[in-house]
Amino acid sequence: MNKVSNERVPVLIVGGAYTGLSTALGLAHHGVKPLLVERRPTTSTLPKAWGLNPRTMELLDTIPGVGADVRAAMGNGTMPAVRSGASVRVATQPEIDPTPFIAAYQAMTAAPVCFLPQSTIEKILRSRAEDLGADLRFGTELVSWTQDDDAVTATLRDVSSGHEYTVQADYLVAADGNTSPIRTSLGIPLEGGGRVGHVYVITFEADLTSYFTPGHFVVVGIPGSGTSVIHDSFGVTTLWVDYFPEEGQSEADFTEEKCLERVRNAIGVPDLECRIANARPFPLNHQLAERFVDGRVILAGDAAHACPPVGGQGGNLAIQDGYDVAWRLALILTGQAGPALLDTYPQERRPVINITLEREVALLGVAEGRILSTFDESQPIPTLREQLGFRYHSPAVRTEPGDDMSLQEDPAAPTGRPGTRAPHVRLTLDGETLSTHDLFGKEFVLLTGDDGAEWVDAAAKVADRFGVGLVSRQIGVRFVDADNVWRSRYGIESAGAALVRPDAVIAWRCKDAADDPERELAEALTAVLAR
Repeated sequence: MNKVSNERVPVLIVGGAYTGLSTALGLAHHGVKPLLVERRPTTSTLPKAWGLNPRTMELLDTIPGVGADVRAAMGNGTMPAVRSGASVRVATQPEIDPTPFIAAYQAMTAAPVCFLPQSTIEKILRSRAEDLGADLRFGTELVSWTQDDDAVTATLRDVSSGHEYTVQADYLVAADGNTSPIRTSLGIPLEGGGRVGHVYVITFEADLTSYFTPGHFVVVGIPGSGTSVIHDSFGVTTLWVDYFPEEGQSEADFTEEKCLERVRNAIGVPDLECRIANARPFPLNHQLAERFVDGRVILAGDAAHACPPVGGQGGNLAIQDGYDVAWRLALILTGQAGPALLDTYPQERRPVINITLEREVALLGVAEGRILSTFDESQPIPTLREQLGFRYHSPAVRTEPGDDMSLQEDPAAPTGRPGTRAPHVRLTLDGETLSTHDLFGKEFVLLTGDDGAEWVDAAAKVADRFGVGLVSRQIGVRFVDADNVWRSRYGIESAGAALVRPDAVIAWRCKDAADDPERELAEALTAVLAR
């Protein structure tokens, strides 16, 4: 079908992987129908970027159906079994007991750890985004673009037909990967170590039922060999091999015959029947864009930052970026917030992301960047502090007098300070168990206690006056605090209130009753929304 020139869309997203799909999904969830273009014909078909951490799952759970689809795809999947040995054949016993980590997560969040490949998760994100009305055009590429004070004008091309047409958008989201042509054209410098290493990824097919239990995710590190074997819950197996082009290695060292030899050595079966499905080099990058926003253009995901995959956080950061960009743009485009709200995206995300990037690089473990030759069993999952204990600072957070500018806190001992993730508290509603996080996502939520009736009235008046999505929830009235911890975790009294943003971050709180709740809430919301 020929597309009409001079289409007008609210948001044009370039790139159809994790970042672009999560941005499109988030916008559509908030009632803004974006256009996404991706030059590939479909979503990812190769297994990579296994695993979504609980923070990412909490965000996806706020969009109806997404979390349920992910859980259904997980089936009975569990935390990965981590083994180490001279080969898969002899490395039969897990070396890490995941029980303490699972218990630690469950005390802080109702969301699971998800170990699915990116290829599976992208299909879920795409399906749900299309169901909500997002226009996703795979097989379409960005040819050129310009921006001015009023819009971004882009020329697009249908890859199969060659037909070109123009589109105007209020905003352009660059979700076009770590080499990002959009970022390059803007001349945005990169910080970080740049290219810090390489691996070669070999996907193969073989009967490994003697070594892996169906439906279980297993990682086997082979110390000293520079290799690691990943067998996911779908039965797809990959071999990650240290690769050093700077030392003279090239793709000629990874012919099909040589790949077969590497696979058989790693499995420990010299005559293993095996088919190489795919073999490709994979660069390890450490980069952070100097700025994430340039006029009407927003960088997100790998276009804004990239890190080695040792801790599995690149994909999580990408989805979280997409979610954060989406709720801000939706509020701006629907007139609920001022354009300056967009500036809070880099102000908040960039410092917190940098902490994760630095840790991922540190996990390489060897000065010359050898990712796999040293298997570090002390780091089975990233730190909980990074995932759930982050803290944002920007005008979209009303910092309290005398507070510090810390970027992290212990998520096991939450303070409820503005800028932190809203703590998980187990609630019951009409006999059903839920989490405080089940209350967040679509709009702003004002939490108050059983003595907070004045805040409930104030929220209704402010929502009507401002024309914004704002609802109140009284803990202790219908919503029962099953463990009697919600006030301590949020740092307020029963007559106080906490304002939670759509991304489940505390924007503001009043620790106790206020003389004029409506005025207090209106002032806070005016600042947070950059109105």
